[in-house]
Amino acid sequence: MSQPEADIWSSLVAYGYAGVFASSLLGSMIPFVSGPYIPPIILAIVAGRLDPAPTALFSALGASLGKLALYNLFRGGRTLLRKDALTRIAPLEPLLRKYGWFAILVTAATPVPDDLVYILIAISGLSNRLFFPFVLAGKLVITSAVAYLSLTWQGIVCMLVECGPAGDPTRLLALSLASAAVAMLLVYLVTRLNWSDILAKLGASGRGVT
Repeated sequence: MSQPEADIWSSLVAYGYAGVFASSLLGSMIPFVSGPYIPPIILAIVAGRLDPAPTALFSALGASLGKLALYNLFRGGRTLLRKDALTRIAPLEPLLRKYGWFAILVTAATPVPDDLVYILIAISGLSNRLFFPFVLAGKLVITSAVAYLSLTWQGIVCMLVECGPAGDPTRLLALSLASAAVAMLLVYLVTRLNWSDILAKLGASGRGVT
């Protein structure tokens, strides 16, 4: 972690659980960044001596609200799609609404750039009330894991942060730009494909196998 970044997180964490919440909220509102809420958790446990359970809870809540704000931004982008694109993805929307919760839960529980998945689900128009609970549940899993690992294996967790993308601003920026490019490419492909034909063929194929 760079010194300026460490200073920013430390100054926020100095405000206790409110600082953990604020840092997780602000960090998660940066799109296509991997696990920006993780360093504040480690600082809160290791340097701030905060309890792991409430630290994990406040971090998960802040991170989830940050992702909710981004998700609504992505959903707003749906209005920019042309009518023919909306027609093509219409058959895919019920499938995303039915199984999208699982993708949200899994990606939220891992330190991957989950916005890659959220931007695709957003174009299906999935409602906030179906999005937020699964983001919160997933974030609570990873924040709890980081909080308790920081309590018991401080050296390993700190090393992972220093050696991971968060420890190198250049690498973090490159990863963020690459994730954004992949997301834009996926959106382009999804909105260009004829999902009515694709799903029909997959359904026919499935019946043939059974």
